[in-house]
Amino acid sequence: MAADYTRGEMNIASQKSTFDGFMAITLWSSLLLGLTLFYLTLVFAVGMDWMGSLFGVAIIGVVLGLLTSMKTSWYVTVGGLFVFGLACGLLSQLFNVFLAG
Repeated sequence: MAADYTRGEMNIASQKSTFDGFMAITLWSSLLLGLTLFYLTLVFAVGMDWMGSLFGVAIIGVVLGLLTSMKTSWYVTVGGLFVFGLACGLLSQLFNVFLAG
């Protein structure tokens, strides 16, 4: 059996696609976690305004997507998280106005 093996003739397409998928998931999760932690650090530790932090982090997310050659789905995800954060922040301020007033 071992004598039948010839180096470099094995089809490695499935292994390559598995590794490429693993690296894509690792890159996505690392960038999203980094952006989330950076946003939370700006808002809670630095005391920056939440909306300014949200705009800054969204711009950084787009720049990171360009630097890492991400596909369109990355920009849709960053945009969706921006809209979600904006809606949650505005809803929080609306409740704060009603509770305080």
